[in-house]
Parts: sequence; structure tokens; C-alpha cells
Amino acid sequence: MMRNDLRAMVLASLFAALTAVGALIAIPIGPVPFVLQNFFVMLMGLLLGPRWGLAGVGVYLLAGALGLPVFAGGTSGIARFAGPTGGYLVGYLPCVAVIGWISSRGKGVRMIDALALIGGTLALYACGVSWLKLVTGMAWG
Repeated sequence: MMRNDLRAMVLASLFAALTAVGALIAIPIGPVPFVLQNFFVMLMGLLLGPRWGLAGVGVYLLAGALGLPVFAGGTSGIARFAGPTGGYLVGYLPCVAVIGWISSRGKGVRMIDALALIGGTLALYACGVSWLKLVTGMAWG
């Protein structure tokens, strides 16, 4: 394994852990809490790119699905993917992929990074809000 791959693997693991810690900082407002884990997922896309960003998010989601208390409020389990927050959890995958892909095209250009974050946020909310509406029957408004 190359040195850069080892470094990226360690960083992806570190960001998966930081995402889990960020999930513990939650403000419960309605069926979907406001959490700090979104910040770490987006930062993962900016710093690691699409490949290792997806690896880090995949490790985080797998840890939660296997029962480690890494989701918002210290919850876990595969059932979280079927609940109101499931769309946001799954939405982390396209979010980090979009951010990583766009930001890797304009390395270090702040405007490109800002556009990447906007695109990632749109991808995250497209998955999350549509799943929330489907599960809870809430109106689009």
C-alpha cells in the first residue's frame, strides 16, 4: 500500500469518528434534529475527495447499522435507515461524493469549494426531505 493511501485511510477513519462525535451534539427540533455531523461529512468531502470521503461515510454508516451508537442522540441500528432521519443518513453518500468531486476539480479555489458545499447540501436535502415526507406524510411546506 502506498504511503498516501495509508494517510487517506487514516484520515477517512478519523473523519468517521469525528462524524460520530458530531452526532452526539444534537438539538432536537421535530423529527429530525439539528446535528454537527453534517459539518464533518462536508469537511470530509472537501479534504478527502470523493473516493476516500465515500469510504469514511461508508465506515460511519456501517458502524451505525451494526449497532454502534454513532447516529444522532447516540442511537444506532439498521432501523434508523427506515425512520425519519434515514434519508439524511443515506444522503451523506451523494453529499460527500458531490462535494468531493466538485472540489477536486478546482483544488484550492474557494469559490469552487463554496459551490461544492452548496451542491452537496442540495444532494443531502434532496434525499433527506423527500424520505422525511414519504415516511411521515408531512406536506412539502
